[in-house]
Order: sequence, then structure tokens, then C-alpha cells
Amino acid sequence: MTFFYLKNKPMAKLIWITGLSGSGKTTYGKEVYRRMKIDNINTVFLDGDTYRDLFESYGYSREDRLLVAKNLIKITSLLISQNINVVCCTISLFKEIHLELKNKFKKCVIVFISCKFEELLKRDQKGLYSCCQKGEISNVVGVDIDFDLPTQPFISIDNTFKSNLKFNLEDLFKKLEL
Repeated sequence: MTFFYLKNKPMAKLIWITGLSGSGKTTYGKEVYRRMKIDNINTVFLDGDTYRDLFESYGYSREDRLLVAKNLIKITSLLISQNINVVCCTISLFKEIHLELKNKFKKCVIVFISCKFEELLKRDQKGLYSCCQKGEISNVVGVDIDFDLPTQPFISIDNTFKSNLKFNLEDLFKKLEL
């Protein structure tokens, strides 16, 4: 039996998309995933909300949010080690997570999706911001949980105006070489 080894096998890519709730992380992530999947069948899409739905054992405190992000990093590490590309969308706006990503992955592309808070309040599909402001809930990143902006994201996208979505996506695809 003969085994063939690829000496210069390309490493899997990690696209980590981060931003506040309602900023557009999942919208951008699904499009990046769709585009990557065309040429790279070995690509998966991870989402913080989906992860929470699967395991149902996490709260929303800063500590729980850090644990979710760290677990997503562990899952991502497993996938990357098997040469599977990963597009991961999660708030994870904590310096500990940014440092862990940069230390753990050689080819980690951090995409930060920003949006003016006034627009996030208008979008507020889950009612998080309005309920937190009324005191009905707590532990909302950007309201009563402080967050850290990524210090050196690969790209920052201002998604305040949804009319810029197509242009922003094309720019992102170009920078990601997709």
C-alpha cells in the first residue's frame, strides 16, 4: 500500500466575524460561507446563537459569553486541524478572545462589523437593547456589559447603512480573495 503526502497542502482558513448583536455578523458570515463553499467544499459555518441553541446551558453573563467564545475556538481548532475552513460569527468582543485567536491560529482573519448604536436600537430584532434599557433584562453587550474592539481586525465594516451591504460584501470578498 502506498501513501501520498501533500508537502504543501494549503492550511484551512478561519474567518472570525465579530460585532454587537444586530450589527450584521450573520448576514455577512452566511455570504462569506456561501462564496467560500463554491471552491472549498470543506467549509463550515459556525454561529454563536446556533451554538447556544445546541447546548442550552449557557447564560449571558460576561463569564458565560467568554466560555461560549472559548468553546467556539476549541471547535474551530478541531476543524482547522482537519483542514476544514471555518466561518464563525459571534459577538466575542473581549480582548482575551482576540488574543487567543491570534495566538492559536496562524491564518485567522478577524472581521469586525460595526454599526451605530442608534441603528442597532432600530433593528433590535431580539428586543435585547430595548429590554435592557428598560431594566427588564441584563447582560447585554454594549449596554451593561462593556466590550473591547478588536485591536487589529483584518477588516472593519461599518454596517450602519444596509444600502451599503452589496458594496461592503464585494469589498470583503476582494480582501479575502474569494
